[in-house]
Amino acid sequence: MAPKETKQKSITKKSHPGGKPKGPKPPKPQLRKPPPPTAKPQAAPPLPTTSPCGTLPLNWPSNLPYLTAPLFSPLLTPSHYSALRTRPPADSIERLDELPADYVAGPCKKAVILPITDKRHPACGQAGLFAARDLKPGELVVRYLGEIHPGGEEWGGGLVFPPSEEDKEEEEKEKEEGDEDGTTNEAKQMAEEEEKEEQVKYNYKQSDYDLWLDHALDLAIDAARCGNEARFVNDYRGVPNPAFPPGYQPQSKKEEMFMKRPNAEFKVVWDPQRQERTMAVYVLPAGKKAVGRAREVGVARGEEVVVSYGKGFWEGRKKAEEEKEG
Repeated sequence: MAPKETKQKSITKKSHPGGKPKGPKPPKPQLRKPPPPTAKPQAAPPLPTTSPCGTLPLNWPSNLPYLTAPLFSPLLTPSHYSALRTRPPADSIERLDELPADYVAGPCKKAVILPITDKRHPACGQAGLFAARDLKPGELVVRYLGEIHPGGEEWGGGLVFPPSEEDKEEEEKEKEEGDEDGTTNEAKQMAEEEEKEEQVKYNYKQSDYDLWLDHALDLAIDAARCGNEARFVNDYRGVPNPAFPPGYQPQSKKEEMFMKRPNAEFKVVWDPQRQERTMAVYVLPAGKKAVGRAREVGVARGEEVVVSYGKGFWEGRKKAEEEKEG
């Protein structure tokens, strides 16, 4: 008997609901790994600020005495000294901020004296003070040192420097030699008298470096004949703003104001080490609307530190020039 033929069931695949045959599952997309964090760009190294000898600032004029402490005029009276070294109460209107306790006298590490070569700059051919590194808003830059003198006095005498130990020994030696032979160094005495006569003619009112330390106390500080880096701080008026390219013309009054503004100020503060008032240059605090980098950097590395001399300074200079021409 022949075997029964078995009918093979034809297997038909069910169609995909979408009408397409069900294929293999697509591979899961591989998540891309985030790139490794890149190191933050390192800040540019500070500009050099000291001369090769290490005891003077870079580009300091050779004919000008460099100060690390204030000099005092012989015209100051005991009442001047008392006022200078009396600190106002903390709750008074005249409350003074303090210099940092760790402030070190000597060449400044935060700013450098550089020659100005930009022909658009009012002080082209002279020098200015530039930030050696980024300076924070409100940060101390450098003290303003010079000769402290009575502000009401027009004429001043010669600079009187504290005698060093070598000077004291030499003076004692000369005195002993003079006593032995009964004579004095006549040539030296005449030179000193001539020098004294010449120095008496110095006029504080004609100085461009004379600032009021305290008008009510009749105290001023003049850095025309001696001083430190702070004497090179220029007024902001007419100084090109580094944020704008050369030759750029402001498009609005607001932009014009932004292009011409100071970034630092002169400020009277209290010196806790010397227990007396002093003048210093501070970066201006950040404005209320400052955002981003402007809240962290008040003066950028390589940017000139500029202040406002005040309208009184320029009005006085204009008057003096008119009188000179007349």
